[in-house]
Amino acid sequence: MSGDGRRQRALMATDAEWERIGRAAEARGMDRSRFLIHRALAEEAVPAEVLRRAVREVLVLSLLEERRLREAGAGTAWEDACDTVDGWIDREAMVNRLTDPGAANRWKAAGTEAGS
Repeated sequence: MSGDGRRQRALMATDAEWERIGRAAEARGMDRSRFLIHRALAEEAVPAEVLRRAVREVLVLSLLEERRLREAGAGTAWEDACDTVDGWIDREAMVNRLTDPGAANRWKAAGTEAGS
């Protein structure tokens, strides 16, 4: 037993859940135990009002850019960009993965692939 008061505990999980936890922990460079404790005790990273405002601003900018591209006769550029984003979101499989720290790096990689 370690000197910091930590003790072994038990939890119930399906094999699929345990594998997902393992992948998520590995992606963050943590073992399962530290990952689970970190996730369970973490404060909400972004207050709801801040998130709402950010989503609103992104959607407004998106709408304006779509209009600008269509008016400039470049509607296919908009469609191509939407297809790239949809593909990336589909690969992420779960919307809540979009908020984890690795999401930005995965998005950058998807953008690099699309630009090739």
